[in-house]
Amino acid sequence: MFIEQRIYTAHPGKLPAWLKAYAEIGGPASSRTLTPLMGMFTVEFGQINRVLFIRGFDDIDERERGLARRDADPEWQRFLQESRGLNALAAQEAKLMKTVDFSPVQKVGQPFERRIEGEAMFVDHRTYDFEPGRMNAWLEAYRSIGKPVQDRLLGQLLFFCVTECGPINQAVFAWAYSSLGDRDRRRAAMAADPGWAEFQKATGALGALKAQNTLVLKPVPWSPIR
Repeated sequence: MFIEQRIYTAHPGKLPAWLKAYAEIGGPASSRTLTPLMGMFTVEFGQINRVLFIRGFDDIDERERGLARRDADPEWQRFLQESRGLNALAAQEAKLMKTVDFSPVQKVGQPFERRIEGEAMFVDHRTYDFEPGRMNAWLEAYRSIGKPVQDRLLGQLLFFCVTECGPINQAVFAWAYSSLGDRDRRRAAMAADPGWAEFQKATGALGALKAQNTLVLKPVPWSPIR
């Protein structure tokens, strides 16, 4: 499965108006003509005044056909006209990713089943950069040693991908928690677990990781993941 991830950066103070236009006009037009939206989030920690959203494609050629349908949709053209008038966006970034075989989402339209407590959601979104040629060994160690520890101790894994276009040699994944305190407590338990120490020892010897970046996200009210 392909996942397109987009991050839009807004001028300070202008993101709420853009989000309102997207919720009322742009989002419905996109879901009508493309595939269903998977999730949409604002950035709570990291570079702020940003929105991150993901959409899946089982057939990547369907993306092109869908974009053509959307461009022909009068409501999409109305959204473009209104959003341009807001002058809200300062930058846009897009990545094309593919799910790994242990990602919980594997198919367009797969319903999201919330497994964390409460009603709130905070998403720990992570991007790991790897040395060329070393990512697969890290992923295999994660699959066999690290992920079982995290499955037992962390929140809910939402997706796990590797990049196909855009910056390559990256793993992009996200875990959901019921609160920031929940995240902190669970990650502290993970750090103290002997299985996690085993994973760190196994991956440290690989020299695979170049950089790690994390964002804390909150879902918008119409996000399917929330």
